[in-house]
Amino acid sequence: MSECHVELSGQHVRLYPYVRGAFPRETLYALWRAVEDDGAAARLFYAQPALEESHRGDLTEFIAYFTDPKRVLYIAQSLKTDQVAGMVWFDDIQVGHRAAANVFFRRRYWGAAAGEGSRLALDAAFETMGVAAIWAYTPWPHAVRHAERAGMREVAVLPEFICIEGRPHDLHVLRVCREDRAHG
Repeated sequence: MSECHVELSGQHVRLYPYVRGAFPRETLYALWRAVEDDGAAARLFYAQPALEESHRGDLTEFIAYFTDPKRVLYIAQSLKTDQVAGMVWFDDIQVGHRAAANVFFRRRYWGAAAGEGSRLALDAAFETMGVAAIWAYTPWPHAVRHAERAGMREVAVLPEFICIEGRPHDLHVLRVCREDRAHG
């Protein structure tokens, strides 16, 4: 993957590609704390395997997850408050083919800041990863709307495909292709 040549700043947020050692030592803890403070861990890591349910999304799992070299993480900073607004990360990366997008924004930054952060991250991913398409998978209707505002299109719904906390949920599959971004 090449260096990022995409402008990573908009009107509401600035994105920083996370590189271990280039950020303060507590950066991943601060991100984890933001997820915890918003009560989002269970919704964010609903599909992650864990040895025990209580371990899913805990600090140890969080750090292991985000230090995996096969994952690319962007940290979003609010230009208005200078606080961490959220993060966008990509995994399941197959250079020249596809990547999977994932997102978390603090509830107070939902709306313009989160939408801009996700659009900037998608642009950066196409520029730096050399993928033809970026996919997203979610059971959460609000995440579907967010992805659509960022430029993705729903391509499939898998009815009752996953079980979360003992209840079946539909899984929404979204995609954006490189040429979709080039044409607006």
